[in-house]
Formats: sequence, structure tokens, C-alpha cells
Amino acid sequence: MRTYIDDEMTKKIALIAEMYYLHGMSQDDISKRMKMSRPWVSKLLKRAEEMGIVRIEVNSPLSGCADIEQKLKERFRIDQVCVVRPTSMGSMADVGHAAANYLVSAIQEQDKIGVSWGLSVATMVEYVTPIQMEGVTVVPLVGGAGSKLECQSNVIADKLAAALSAKCELLHANAYCADEREYKAIMSNPKVRDVIRFGEQVDLAIVGVGGMEPNRMIEDGYVGTDDVKELNRMGAVGDVALRFIDKGGEVLDADVNYRLIAGDLNTIREHVREVIAVGFGETKAEVLKAAMKSGLITTLFTDLETAEILIGKKKGNS
Repeated sequence: MRTYIDDEMTKKIALIAEMYYLHGMSQDDISKRMKMSRPWVSKLLKRAEEMGIVRIEVNSPLSGCADIEQKLKERFRIDQVCVVRPTSMGSMADVGHAAANYLVSAIQEQDKIGVSWGLSVATMVEYVTPIQMEGVTVVPLVGGAGSKLECQSNVIADKLAAALSAKCELLHANAYCADEREYKAIMSNPKVRDVIRFGEQVDLAIVGVGGMEPNRMIEDGYVGTDDVKELNRMGAVGDVALRFIDKGGEVLDADVNYRLIAGDLNTIREHVREVIAVGFGETKAEVLKAAMKSGLITTLFTDLETAEILIGKKKGNS
């Protein structure tokens, strides 16, 4: 069971333990990434055992989250899955923290990292331990949306760049345009086009997902009544980085998708090394299934309850 303490040294010890035991990084790689000596990394790993953060044991593949993670990989042919057991912190913090620690181990020098929007992605970034990586650039994958400042794509990108001592590109545009005329006017700006094209060439993409009910873009009026009718008629199950998809994981040929200031998901998929999705909750189960099936996401961070719904072990209410 994950146990997180607010003490900064304890957080660092937990992160190093995850990098070594969960993500397979060598002590040499960890020492370079964390800017500390290899002997000190070894001491902190030993300290992790003493504190109970790490327990050396053999887990049966028939029990625990490892079994569910393997079932998800096999059923949806997804590369990486992390199923987080709930703690007193709640799923939002637990899943975000786990994804943040994984991200620190997954980043490589000179990487271009794209981020979408939303509370799950914003929470993940809050837990990223500051490191220094040479030549890294962070870029928003979508324009601005939503009423909460911390959930804006530009804010998320800026915070992640600060944590990684990286460069940051900003996308100065709203996510959804009112009509085709506004879309063409915004896309005529060469700076906007350049940032979007840059985002389509990222090495790592971090995306949020949204179900159809509730969906923040619909609730806030970015997606209108006529759009909702069209999406429902076309079989939409939700959105990935604000692009609405069907149950097969294909981006819908819907008007609202053509009014979105964002990179093309299929183009991103062609170039990216990894698409990390942070999402949980019964209402997001169908869109997660679809995105995994089609390969729009390659790495999933979710909680135990959602994972059980995804493999059919637990039924949702819908």
C-alpha cells in the first residue's frame, strides 16, 4: 500500500525507491537524474527499507494489483498500467503522485513533453519532484479551457517546466472556437500554428480523459446542445485531450472536433514514445477502454475501483 508523508526527504526516498524497484532504473541513472552520488542513492534505498517504504517480498501473480495490471495489459494491449490502491489521500492524489514519480523516471534528455488540461493532469504535476534534465521542453497540447486557473494547459505546462528546469512553450488561444470563422482566424496566427505543430512532435504526452456524463466542457458550455446531439448520434464515449472519440477509439468526424485548437491525436500517436493517461472513475471507464483499444494511450494510471470496472470484475452503475 502506498504511504506518502509530507516530509520532503521522505518524498525523495519514496521516489528513489519507486525509480529503482518499480521502474527498473539503475542506481547510476538515478544518481545522475537526482544529482546525487551513487553511494548516497544506495543509502537512501536502504533507508527506504528501514522506513517500511520498501518491503522485499515475492508477490503471487494471482493477487493484488499486479494481477489486475497484467489483465489490463493483455485485454487492451497497452504497454504500461499502474493501478493504485486507495489510501487516506484519495484517488486524485494517489494516482497523481504515482504518475508523477513514473514521469520522473520516464523522461530522457532532449525530450519534448506535451500536456493537456484538467484536474488529474494538474494534480500529477503538483507531485513532480524537481530534477534537472538537459534540453527538455514542455508544450501545451490544447488551448485554454475551464474556469479553474490551475487546470489550464498553459499553467500546467509552466509548472512542469519549472519542476524539470525545462523550457516552456505557451499556446495563447482558447481550446474551442465558436465557429469555423474564428477557428481559421486563430489558426492564421503563425505562432499558434508553430506551437501546435511542435506539440504534434512530442516524445512524451500526458493527457486527461473525460466521459460524456458528466463532461466539464459540456457543463461549462464550450460544447453546445447541438454538438452534444451530434456526438451522441455518432456514438461518442468521451474525450481524450478534448478530442471526442467513439467506442472504437477513433476520433469522431464531428463539428466540435474541427473547432478545437489542438494537435492532431493521430499525428501525435505516430511520433510519440509514450502517451500517459491519468484518469479514474466510473464515468470515465468507457472512454478509457476505447482509448486503450485504439492505442491513443500507451500508459495508464488509474485506481483500483476503476481497474476492476475495466476488466469486468466490478460493474458500474451506468
